[in-house]
Amino acid sequence: MADPHPVTVAVLDERTVRLHELDLPPAVNGEIDVDITLAAICGSDIHTVLGHRPAPPMTALGHEAVGRIAVAPPDVRDLRGVPLRVGDRVALSMITSCGACDRCLAGLTMKCRSLFKYGHASVEQYPHASGMLATRVRILPGTPILRIPDALSDAVMVSAGCAVATAGAIVHAASPRAGDQALVLGGGAVGLYTAAMLSSAGCVVTVQDPSPSRRDLAAALGLRASADSASATNGVEPSIIVEASGDSRAAAAAFEAAAVGGHVIGAGSVSPGSTTMAVDPAILVTRRLRYSGVHNYTADEFRWSVDWLLAFGPSLPVDRMLSRPYPLERIGEAMAELRSGEVPRVAVDPRLMSSRAESSPQS
Repeated sequence: MADPHPVTVAVLDERTVRLHELDLPPAVNGEIDVDITLAAICGSDIHTVLGHRPAPPMTALGHEAVGRIAVAPPDVRDLRGVPLRVGDRVALSMITSCGACDRCLAGLTMKCRSLFKYGHASVEQYPHASGMLATRVRILPGTPILRIPDALSDAVMVSAGCAVATAGAIVHAASPRAGDQALVLGGGAVGLYTAAMLSSAGCVVTVQDPSPSRRDLAAALGLRASADSASATNGVEPSIIVEASGDSRAAAAAFEAAAVGGHVIGAGSVSPGSTTMAVDPAILVTRRLRYSGVHNYTADEFRWSVDWLLAFGPSLPVDRMLSRPYPLERIGEAMAELRSGEVPRVAVDPRLMSSRAESSPQS
């Protein structure tokens, strides 16, 4: 029997983010261990830390990462059926589902009745090393995983399993056609990736965000950007509107801005009870609007999104979408940078060494 492997993982302990050391038992029964080469802090990690959503004691944080396989069973394959071997570079999904419950059978695998989400479980709960803000993560059998080439940097691929795949699910819900006018409300990671995907599908896309730095990022992606709805639409009513900001005012404004027969897709509000909005239902009825909520994604959407990254990733301004990498020991400082709003994602490289270790209370 192999010895346990030491793992360092960022945990939420009460209201403090700190590092936790655990001895991970040897992988069994189809489990895969992945050594993290780069992780990213997502806005939903901040929601968890701030108490905007339920979290178990000692939550293992982090659900966006790329890494290399450290331990794998001999017969394991990725979503494409490609054999996986130790040393392979992989993109990881943040969710795994049973595939057999009524929701899974209805195509709602992302709402499986026994859904497991990485970065949302306790280190005291199996599989223990379930957070990706860590040196190693244990991947459960059935979790979508894709082998990826070494040609694209970790910075390009790191958000594949959250922001990029969520954007892919939004685009699939939108069913865009070349020439469609699209308005994306919110220039965070999900909004920017969604806008870039819609643009690559031939849509005319505008990103609306009050932040000048986010508008600059949109412009770097070749997109139109605006600070307000009046100039964003420029008199043209968009047929696709994506609300990716999580702001209740933006969510309400999406219905007002949509063209007759338009499609409003909500994806930014992910913490039930933390935001409310008032919408006149007559707007939806008389303007023949459709509304779709998108939260997480299917395995097929994950695969499609990774393929999109492989095709379009080289042209993305990732140096501006992702912060400089922090050592894992400076996780509190890294989270503070994300909360400042200067960049859509903050990078954490667990291989970096820091001259000091820290834990930071998050208020």
